[in-house]
Amino acid sequence: MSINLGEKLKSLRKNKNISQEKLAQYLNVSFQAVSKWENSSTYPDIELLPELARFFGITVDELLGAEQIDEKNLYKEYETRAAEIYRNGDISKTLPIWREAYYKLPNNIEVKEMLMSIYFDIDKIKYQKEIVELGTEIYNSNSDSYFKGQAIWQIARTYAACGNNEMAEKWAFKAFPLMHSREMLFVQITDDVAEMLSEFRFANHWYLDNLFYMSAKIASCENIPGGTEYVQAVNKAITQMYELVFLNDDMGFEDFKRMCVKHRSIAEDEIALGKDENVVKHHLMRALECAERSISVKEHDLNCPLVMGWHVYDAPADDEQVARLLKKELSWDCFNEYRNKDWFIDIENRLDLLL
Repeated sequence: MSINLGEKLKSLRKNKNISQEKLAQYLNVSFQAVSKWENSSTYPDIELLPELARFFGITVDELLGAEQIDEKNLYKEYETRAAEIYRNGDISKTLPIWREAYYKLPNNIEVKEMLMSIYFDIDKIKYQKEIVELGTEIYNSNSDSYFKGQAIWQIARTYAACGNNEMAEKWAFKAFPLMHSREMLFVQITDDVAEMLSEFRFANHWYLDNLFYMSAKIASCENIPGGTEYVQAVNKAITQMYELVFLNDDMGFEDFKRMCVKHRSIAEDEIALGKDENVVKHHLMRALECAERSISVKEHDLNCPLVMGWHVYDAPADDEQVARLLKKELSWDCFNEYRNKDWFIDIENRLDLLL
């Protein structure tokens, strides 16, 4: 109970210009009791609080001086605190922030989804219980399809990572097929141009995002038909799609990171396949360009037709992440045969300038 309750009662009573006796009579207590409340010697019984609040025409929260939480603004505060940390690659450091948010806003669906996602990103095996509990709660709520979709996606992948394929498939079957997605349907049925473009860019952006991760999963398979050559063809097709969608490399920081990884992977596989040095050089140069351009990303809306209006943010404070990653990967043994080539030395020198 607020330590200022006595002062609050005294102020309210005087503003109403009534005596302690009259207030005591209304509450059926002695005026000495009211006097002790106002002097903070004692506090009123909790059952009297609604009567006190009603008498003064206020809520119990106002009587006690309880803070009225604006959930939307409070969520944005937590989101802002966590966003910069996350974008700098310190994902695990956001966990205390979202745990605190969940404590303060236990019924907020956005907080639940963010906490579930952080558990998932940090260690889906270690936090299996937490992910499944939060995800199940989200799925069984009245939230919209986006949050339920996130719950299905993360629960299914968590069960798969933990070796429980039966439960993974059970949850996967709860998802809608791609051709029945809300975004695709709204583009077909709406006459609102702004809404149509919003759904269009959302679908295209997240399709590319998931295409990147699906291709990474395929590349990790040992017995994929076509082997390295098939994986290579897939990766080249994806880089071409990114370049088509994000014209003139107008993309966000995370997209540059994905493209850098993809081009480096293509160069590595080209070496394994014994292909032309010029192909290896081309993709490593493109990886370098992605590292260089990632540092200068500024907050703006994209103008590329397929994702027009998609908002990207400034590069994070730690804007050298992509360059550090590429420098580390270029130290791998698979690139040894090119290490003394002028073009390879040039790439390393330009990376050193970035760092």
